[in-house]
Amino acid sequence: MAAPPAANPAAMQPPSVTDVVIVGAGPAGMMASLCLTTYGLQTVHVDERAEMTTAGRADGLQPRTLEVLRNIGGVDEFDEPGDIATGRPPYSGHTMVENMLRSSVKVFQVAFWDPTDSEELARTSRAPSCPDFIDVDDNYTLLLHQGRIERAFSEEIELRRKRLPQGSAPAPVGGVYRSYNFISCRTLDASHDDLAKTHPVEAVVSHADGVHRTIRARYLLGNDGARSMVRRWVAGGEPGDGEWKGKITMQGEGTDIVWGVMDAQINTDFPDLNYKCLIHSRSEGSIMVIPRENSLVRFYVQLQSHDASGKAIAIERSKATQDICIERAKAILSPFKLEFGYVDWFSVYQIGQRIASNYTLDHKIFLGGDATHTHSPKAGQGMNISMLDMYSLAWKLNLVEKGVGKADVLLPTYESERRSVAQELLKFDSAYSRLFSGRAPPGQSEVEAHDADKAAMTGGKSTKTAAVDAQKFIEAFKANARFTSGCGAVYFANVLNALPDADIVKGPHGHAFNPSGLKLVCGERLLPGMVIRAFDANQVKIHQEIPMNGAFRIHVLAGDLKSTSSQLAAFSKHLERSNSFLNAHWPAEGVRASMLDGVRDGVVSIRQKAAASSSHKPNPFFTFLTIIASNRDEWEIRDLPTALSFYDEQVYSDALFDRRVAEVGTNAPLHAKYGIDTAKGAIVAVRPDGYVGAVVTLDDAGFQALDAYFAAFLQSGAAKTGPAKL
Repeated sequence: MAAPPAANPAAMQPPSVTDVVIVGAGPAGMMASLCLTTYGLQTVHVDERAEMTTAGRADGLQPRTLEVLRNIGGVDEFDEPGDIATGRPPYSGHTMVENMLRSSVKVFQVAFWDPTDSEELARTSRAPSCPDFIDVDDNYTLLLHQGRIERAFSEEIELRRKRLPQGSAPAPVGGVYRSYNFISCRTLDASHDDLAKTHPVEAVVSHADGVHRTIRARYLLGNDGARSMVRRWVAGGEPGDGEWKGKITMQGEGTDIVWGVMDAQINTDFPDLNYKCLIHSRSEGSIMVIPRENSLVRFYVQLQSHDASGKAIAIERSKATQDICIERAKAILSPFKLEFGYVDWFSVYQIGQRIASNYTLDHKIFLGGDATHTHSPKAGQGMNISMLDMYSLAWKLNLVEKGVGKADVLLPTYESERRSVAQELLKFDSAYSRLFSGRAPPGQSEVEAHDADKAAMTGGKSTKTAAVDAQKFIEAFKANARFTSGCGAVYFANVLNALPDADIVKGPHGHAFNPSGLKLVCGERLLPGMVIRAFDANQVKIHQEIPMNGAFRIHVLAGDLKSTSSQLAAFSKHLERSNSFLNAHWPAEGVRASMLDGVRDGVVSIRQKAAASSSHKPNPFFTFLTIIASNRDEWEIRDLPTALSFYDEQVYSDALFDRRVAEVGTNAPLHAKYGIDTAKGAIVAVRPDGYVGAVVTLDDAGFQALDAYFAAFLQSGAAKTGPAKL
C-alpha cells in the first residue's frame, strides 16, 4: 500500500477538514494520535512547541501502562497480509516498550531512609516497587525522560501512517504540526452549513508565521496541559485565581508546600543511588531520589527554610532557584556527601490537587490529561493516567465513527470512568504528598503521620511508636500500591461494566451475569494468564494475544469438553442468528475496526476463502478466543463448532502452571484464576481497552444476556454514515 505522500515539514499546512483535531503533543496527545491512527481516523495534531521535549518532565511508566503499550504493539517497515478472521496483527515489529527498554532504567525496589537514635540518616527498610500481590508481567517502574517517550510514539505513529489508505493527507513526521498555537474552538449548530452536519467542530490555530487557519472536524481533543487553552476557551468566563472560571472550573485546593525537581549527574557516597529512595531528614525536609538513564539522577527536593524560632517554613516558589535546590538537597542528605555536576533539567512546583468539573460539555470537544487533573509528580501517576485517558476515549470514538457505537450512550462513559480514576488519584496524592512533606492528614500529628506512612510501606515495622493500627495502614498501602501500579484504576457499574449493581444485571437477564465463584471483576483489567496456543504449541499470554485493534475480545472459557460440548455447539448456533450480537451490530460494507484487522494489497488468506462458504461470517468488531480445560490430546481444533474453529489461531489449551493458583497445578489454572467452573464454562467479554465488560454463563441464558449487553451501547444494523472507510 502506498504511504501518504511526504512533504517538507516547514511548508506543510494542516488540512481544512479532518476527523479529529488533537491539541498538544505530550504523552496524552501522542497516545490519542497513535490510537486514532491505528483505527484509521484522520487527525490534525498541533503543538505550540517547535520540537519534542528534550529533557526532564514526566519520567516513569507504571506496570499497567507498560501492559497497554505492549498490547498496542509495533508494526514492521514492510507489509504482511493480515487476517480479518482472527483479528491478529498484520505487522509484528518491535513494540514501543522494547524500544524504550534500550534507553531506560528499571526500578524494582524502594529504599527508605530516616534518622534514627544513633544516626542522622540510615536505611530503615526496603520494599518492592510493585508488590507481589499485584498480578502483572512488568513488576517494575520504567524510568526515562518524557522526550524519549514522545519519540517512541512518534516513530510508531509514522510507521502506522504509512499504512493509511491512499489519499490520506500528508503530515509531518509523527503526524504533528509544530509551532501551531491553539486560538479558539466551538461546536457549530447543524444548521450552520452543510458541513456542520458531519463536522460540527471548528478550530482556529495560528502558525509561527502569524497566519490563522480554520479546521473543521468531527471532534477536538484538548491535551494541552495544566494551563489548557482549550479548557479555558470552552469554559468561557474571565481569568481568576489562576484558573479561568466559567462552564468548566478546576476544583480542589493548593498548599504552600514547594518542591524543586532536577535531573543531574552527581558524585556521592550515598549507597542507594540505583534505588528509588524516599528520604526524611531530622529537620531539613524530605527528598526523593530516582535513578535515570544516561547516568542521570532525578531529585525531588522539599524547599524549606526555618524562621527565627526554628520552625520550618516553605521557600516561596518565585524565589526558588537551582542553586537553592542543590543546597537543600545537600542539607537533607547530610552526612552523605553530594557533589553536583551537569544539571540536565530543573523545575519548581507547588503541591496542589485540582480536577476539572467536566471533561466535555457536548461530547464533541473533549479534555484529557493534565487539562483535567493536576497534582504532585511524586506518585509517578500524571503521565500514566493522562495517556490512559486518551486510550480509553479513542476506542469509543472509533465505535461511534464507524457507525457501530451509540454516541449518546458510549461517549458519556469517558468522563464518568476517567474522572472517577482521577478523583482517586487526587485523594491518594493529597495524603501521600502531605506525608512526604511532613504534614499530617487532618486529625493526626506530624510524628504519627510519618510513622504511619513508614509502617504501611514496610509491613508494619517502624522506628517510632505509632498510635495507629499498623495492619490498617498495611492494607491501605496495598490498596495504594495497586492503584499506583495502574492496576487499581477500576470502573464502576455502567452500561459497559456489568457489575452486580449495573442496570442490565438488575434486568431480566441478570441471573446469567457473574456466575457463582467468579474471580474476574467487571470494570477491571483482564488478569494476565499463560496458555498454550493449540495452532502451534506456543506458550502465549492470553491478555496480549489480541492487539489493540478496536475489537471486543470474546473469551470462551470452554471448560472440560466432556461437560460443555453441547453448550459450545449451542453458542455457535446462536451466533448464526440474525439477532445475535455478532450479526446485529454489523458495520457498513467495507468498514473495518482498525488497520490491524484486514487484508493488505489484495492478499486473501485460506481462511477468508473458506469463510465465503462458512455459516460463520466474521465481524471486525468482535474476535473470539477459546480456552479449553480438557487434556490437549483429547481434542482437535477442527472438532470445535464452526464459530470457534473458524478462529483456529485463537484456540488454547489451559495447562500451564500459574504460581498464583498453585493448588491446581496444570489442571486448568486459568479457569481457576478467573473463578470459572470447568464443568460449566463461561463467556468473558473483554472491552477493546482490555477491561472486563461482562461475564455470562455458557448456556442459552448467557447468550441472550450477552446480546442484551452489547445492544445497550451498540447500533443495530449496518450504519450508513461515518468517516471514510479504512
